[in-house]
Amino acid sequence: MVTLKLDPSNATLSKVLRALKLRPDEVDQNFGVVNLSDEPSLYAILVDEKVAARIEGVEGVQGTFSNPRIEPFGPPRSK
Repeated sequence: MVTLKLDPSNATLSKVLRALKLRPDEVDQNFGVVNLSDEPSLYAILVDEKVAARIEGVEGVQGTFSNPRIEPFGPPRSK
């Protein structure tokens, strides 16, 4: 997952792809561009580790974060 600082008018998937020079298959299309905060206009996109490393340091990219799968610790307990 990568966080981006964007003007809200640029917070569309097509504009993010163009700005970061990414192909559509390099970004999770179902995740899209998610608004994290109105101030200071933080958004997130979901990409794999190689893409995140490649765009790290590009203008507007605020940081990369892991997106671990969340699973239960064991079988469900009966009540």
